[in-house]
Amino acid sequence: MLLRSRIALAQLLVLLCLCAGLSVGAQEPDYSLLDSASADNGKLLSNDERCQECHGVDGNIHANNEAGKIPKLAGQHPAYLLKQFNDFRSGDRHHDFMAMMARTVDDETAADIFAHYAAQPVMRGSGTDDNLLGKKLYLEGDGTRQIQACAICHGIDGRGLAPNHPSPVAGLDLEFIPIIGGQDWHYLDQQLRDWRSGERTNSSEGIMNNVTANLRDDEIKALTDYISRL
Repeated sequence: MLLRSRIALAQLLVLLCLCAGLSVGAQEPDYSLLDSASADNGKLLSNDERCQECHGVDGNIHANNEAGKIPKLAGQHPAYLLKQFNDFRSGDRHHDFMAMMARTVDDETAADIFAHYAAQPVMRGSGTDDNLLGKKLYLEGDGTRQIQACAICHGIDGRGLAPNHPSPVAGLDLEFIPIIGGQDWHYLDQQLRDWRSGERTNSSEGIMNNVTANLRDDEIKALTDYISRL
């Protein structure tokens, strides 16, 4: 009887953890699903699952984004999107609404949706990259303060590195480094601040927390201004 009670209690604790959105033995998503994902089916599913209400049909944001919570998804790497989706699901990345969405959408459906957004013309800014402070930090960083240049990982135009380029992070596939050129500035600003504060911690080896640790507010503003225009 005591053993049964302990088993029942353990099952109840697991259920409570899942309902509370805590990670219980979180697993990696099945990235092989992306190989056979259907962008055409994903377009329909992105409407059925209400993705388009915030991200738009083409991944260029439909909802108001003044709070900086909604990224552009147009042309983004599908593996990166699936990884972030799973991080919302497991609690490795925090966002109440996205956590709820991620727990109700399986990987196969998500793979099709992300294939649709990845197939869209890649996000682009205004092309006026005239913020000199932002440009310097993006392309050169500041070695005296251990601020690494963004271009090392994200490429000089914010659209990643060439497929045959060695990964700047040991063991990390280039598909898991996001496209950031032309991303919405509200979203970029919020993410950089979240990386700096430790609110967000789900980058490989904590690289983004280290890169942003010494950025000043005015430098974050300059970087987001520069990157969003690429």
